Amino acid sequence: MQLNRKTKLYLGFLVIIALLLYSYVFVNFSINNIWMFLFWAILAIVVESLLIPMPNNTVGVSVGYAVNISSIIVGGPLLATTVVGLGFLLRAPKIEGRGYVHVFNLPPHKSIFNVTQSVIVTSIMSVTYVYSGGSIGSFNFLSTIIITLIGVVLNTSIISGYLALVSDSKFVETWISNIKGTLPSSIAVGVIGIIIALAYIGYGYGAVILFFGPLLLARYSFKLYIEMRNLYLSTIQALNKTVEAKDPYTSGHANRVEKFAVDLAKAYHLPFEGIQNLKTASILHDIGKIGIHDEILNKASRLTQEEFQEIMRHPSIGAEIISKVDFLNDITTIVKHHHERYDGKGYPDGLSGDDIPIEAAILTIADSYDAMTSDRPYRKAMTAHDAIEELRKNSGTQFHPELVKVFVAIMDN
Repeated sequence: MQLNRKTKLYLGFLVIIALLLYSYVFVNFSINNIWMFLFWAILAIVVESLLIPMPNNTVGVSVGYAVNISSIIVGGPLLATTVVGLGFLLRAPKIEGRGYVHVFNLPPHKSIFNVTQSVIVTSIMSVTYVYSGGSIGSFNFLSTIIITLIGVVLNTSIISGYLALVSDSKFVETWISNIKGTLPSSIAVGVIGIIIALAYIGYGYGAVILFFGPLLLARYSFKLYIEMRNLYLSTIQALNKTVEAKDPYTSGHANRVEKFAVDLAKAYHLPFEGIQNLKTASILHDIGKIGIHDEILNKASRLTQEEFQEIMRHPSIGAEIISKVDFLNDITTIVKHHHERYDGKGYPDGLSGDDIPIEAAILTIADSYDAMTSDRPYRKAMTAHDAIEELRKNSGTQFHPELVKVFVAIMDN
């Protein structure tokens, strides 16, 4: 992936901050026990190697936050910052379809981001622990609560900054989306980290290995959740392929609509969460056609009024199918309303203006543009120029006028 200039500057800024913070902990703190250092370093590398990739394989879920907390409490700023940094640098998670991913086959910018993020977060957490009353090698309840919350805020802020720059979305919306999704799990994993630290303080290395079990259980729970999401999405995508098999003229349509919709959403500065929902909705927007008769979908001439009434049912059918899957609830209204019109003459509910969800209005333009520039059973494809003119002509009636302006500007570049 080619990084834009802002993202490169952001990475450079993170590197400078990470170097300054690590220099500070290196000068002001020490590692007094090499065997303790090696033990926690190995633990950090193992835990980070148990990364669970998300469906898009661009980010992953890790339970390494427990090692952050525990190594800060038992070893102090320099030990914790070093072992957590090594955990990110030397980890080798196994990613389906890619094998083991490590520093030697990972793009340099990703390794730089991972390590600098870990150094920044852990060093600030650990120094805060010491200066807020915590003592290295002993447990302080208040200091631990403070650094647990600081860690969540820092992690989500740094990641959100990166994602906002890469996806050209707004930082605040991206951060809110991230912290909503990670706060409960981060606190739960943080509690396990506290238990591991207390086990080490009270009983030594053997107890850490014993209490490593709950951490693996947390990781297993994450893994089951991700696998369940993947299974649901794979099932829905399989249904979408069935629709394409029923209507050969729509083959590849969903993927093209996804690209147009995401490009428009980014240019319109839709929040990160909205863009993610739009990606999924674009793929599944025609899933309701599975309930429409083949002879209507594949009819080589224009539809009769009765046949068009049948076609008009597909957004509602699609929304009904999607509503049965919990993690797809956020896209139900997008799918249901992607055939509404700005003037209120669309279907199924006749929504108008700003009553139409903005994601649905974006999908309407992307869907219409691809439909116009694709061959259909009853007509040949329009040229891109003619399709753009059609969007302009129907701006403010069929289509959201501001979105049309943005889309036309995209297509003109």
